[in-house]
Amino acid sequence: MQKRIVDLAIQALLDEASLEPKPGLVDPLDAGSHTDMNYDDFVASAYALKQSFENYLLQGLSFNGNQKELFNSIRSIGMDAEHDMYQVTNNVNTHKGANFLFGIILSAIGYGNYPKLDTLITIIQEMTEGLVYEELEKNEKPKTYGEILYHEHGIKGIRGEVEEGLPTVMNHSLPIMMQDKPTDLKVKEALLKLIEQNVDTNMLKRGGIEGLELGQELASSKYLDINDHLSKMNRVFKKHNLSPGGSADLLAVTIFLYNYDRMISTDKA
Repeated sequence: MQKRIVDLAIQALLDEASLEPKPGLVDPLDAGSHTDMNYDDFVASAYALKQSFENYLLQGLSFNGNQKELFNSIRSIGMDAEHDMYQVTNNVNTHKGANFLFGIILSAIGYGNYPKLDTLITIIQEMTEGLVYEELEKNEKPKTYGEILYHEHGIKGIRGEVEEGLPTVMNHSLPIMMQDKPTDLKVKEALLKLIEQNVDTNMLKRGGIEGLELGQELASSKYLDINDHLSKMNRVFKKHNLSPGGSADLLAVTIFLYNYDRMISTDKA
């Protein structure tokens, strides 16, 4: 079971990277709005995270403290994972956000002994309770980009997403994956829904509020052919140097949770 869970997580990263076309993001045919990374970097990075992903899961399985203590205990694993990522990407950030998300999710899965989704989400919320306050709100002199976004605009970013129980995934992208449609179509529709709904700090950093709103507007607009639509969005995103990297991370989480749910439902049936 442990190996299957970790393999699902790595495969979710690979599936996200391999999806094409995508707007502003790296895929096998196009680097999107990025000049410092390519598809091979994402593949190498995904495999480089495997040992740390195993360690997250094992930490959860063996941990005897409470959920908040579990969260604090995986920070060192997260730092090791980042080091492994930077080693294979020449210090380019490919999966920092995904590492944060999967660290919490995998350790929560271990802690809950392979729980169903609703229990898993509760554990994640308990692990990260107070995270926005501790890491964004408490500092009255914001320094990091995340702190500044929170203090100026109330944007909670990835910390808010986990503390609130992954609502963008659970309420928007995962229900799309549960539909009876071809997988490639579902994943692309899920990505569009994430770009539409997610207050993506990557988009804000590259294009400000205007860039974020442009991306959300394009993602929610009607289309006849999804591949044509994504290709057109890619051209616009590249023109404005936009990249929905946060939504890409949430897409990998969506793919993983969909496959995890199917796996445990089959095993426990």
